[in-house]
Order: sequence, then structure tokens, then C-alpha cells
Amino acid sequence: MTHQHPLQGGCSCGRNRYTIQIPQDATESARVLFDSSAVARRSQAAPLSAWLRVPLTWYQSTTYAFFEDENHSAIYRSYTSPHEQDAKRNFCGFCGTPLSYWSESPASEAEYISLTLGSLNGSDLRDLEELGVFPTEALEDAESDKEKIEKAVPIAGSYTTSEGLPWFETMVDGSRLGKLKKSSGHRQSGRYKVEWEIVEWTDDAEDVNVSSSKRKLGEVEEGDFRMEGTQ
Repeated sequence: MTHQHPLQGGCSCGRNRYTIQIPQDATESARVLFDSSAVARRSQAAPLSAWLRVPLTWYQSTTYAFFEDENHSAIYRSYTSPHEQDAKRNFCGFCGTPLSYWSESPASEAEYISLTLGSLNGSDLRDLEELGVFPTEALEDAESDKEKIEKAVPIAGSYTTSEGLPWFETMVDGSRLGKLKKSSGHRQSGRYKVEWEIVEWTDDAEDVNVSSSKRKLGEVEEGDFRMEGTQ
């Protein structure tokens, strides 16, 4: 496994940054792991968490204080669950971004650290497929559905972004999650901007008419949208 530049990542606010430097003569390799256990689900507040597991010697982290009263211990925070006394979950003390997971059970695992996949920079995330770090089963499932995905006609109004991850989208499109449709928009009136996002799921066996369930903008209650003040 080779890479021309270090993998980089960090938290949402930018106070935490980390670098993964893969040695040229590395005999070990990074691995992407997916975890749906109850402990991971609660800690990440997500039904499925994804990690990049690397040797600790490849990993370096730095904190940046934005104000004089900020220090390292306040920026880089750790939590040990009563149910996981031999593990630490690290996160940003300001924006709350989950960053890493470290455990010394079994003892050999203490030499590795797992970084949250979502905390990696977008460009480095897109390079992970070339590094060969994905579980074989996930790639085989995606490859088996590749022809069907490429022939599929894009759904009108579906949400797309230039920051997409082709390897992840391929795996999702080949699963039940691929039936999710997203659309979003916004409208500005004076000092306030209203943003909305609609997520729909349909079964192949059903023809679900979702248009009747959508509410007009004027019918949306105050708690249903986010308002941002503008200058």
C-alpha cells in the first residue's frame, strides 16, 4: 500500500487536526472497519459507524487554540464508558466531532488507533479505494451490482454534490439504502433564510406517491426548519 502524501483529517471547527503518514516500506496496512454494535451506535449516534484503523506510529495529532483561554485538554477531549473501561473515545471539546477510538483489549490492539472515517479530508476519503483498505466483502457486493447501477436512470430532482465519494455511493446504490431519494432547497425572505431537505424511501414493489404528503412552505411550522439571520 503506497500513497504520495499523508492522509489528513480533523474536527469540524478546525481546532483538532491529525495526519496519517504511511511509511514507504510499511509491512502493515490500514483497514476500513464498519461497526454496528450497540456501543458504537450509541457513541456515534448513528446506526453504522465507519473507521480507518492504522498503527499508532503512523498517527500524529495537533490542537489549535483560537482564543487565549483555550488549552489542549479542553480542545482534545476523551471519554471512557463504564462499559468500556479499557477504551477511549476522543472528540473535539468545542464542536463535538468524534475523532478516534483506542482500546487496549486485547493488548495487541493498543498498538493501533481507529479514526472516524467522516473526519478525514474529502480528497483523502476519495483516495481510500486506491489504497485497498476496504473489506473484501463490501467491494465484491458493490462490483456485483456495478452493471445495474451504471444502467440506472438518474432520478429527477435527486441530490448530488461534487464532494461525493464514488466508492461509497457504489456500495450504497447496490443496497436497500440506494432507494433513498433526497432533494433540498432554500428560500430567503428579508433577514431570514429557510432551508429544507426531503428524504424519501420507496420499495420496488410499491408505487408510493409522496407528493401528497409534502407541505407547502407556508404550512411548515417554526420547529420544522432552520432559520439563519443574514446581514
